[in-house]
Amino acid sequence: MTRKLSQNRWNWSQKDQQWVFIECNDNGTLIYHYQINPPKEFTELTMKIKNLNDKLIICKDSKENSKIFNEMMRISKRMQSMGKTC
Repeated sequence: MTRKLSQNRWNWSQKDQQWVFIECNDNGTLIYHYQINPPKEFTELTMKIKNLNDKLIICKDSKENSKIFNEMMRISKRMQSMGKTC
């Protein structure tokens, strides 16, 4: 079962095998924007999470681990609400 695609944010469509951004114009019509490559912001945030994860793996201090983890969660939440930038 696939989840319903959300408006006003980027979604990965398994059915279409591409990224889709759904916006609603003034008269209520949904406008779909498709692209094959991930949004630039998604790629940038993915790299930030990867770098933080690398730091988390080698970090021994529990307070620093918590700080890194919280930053990863903040970035993850941002990824789930990415808007249209173009």
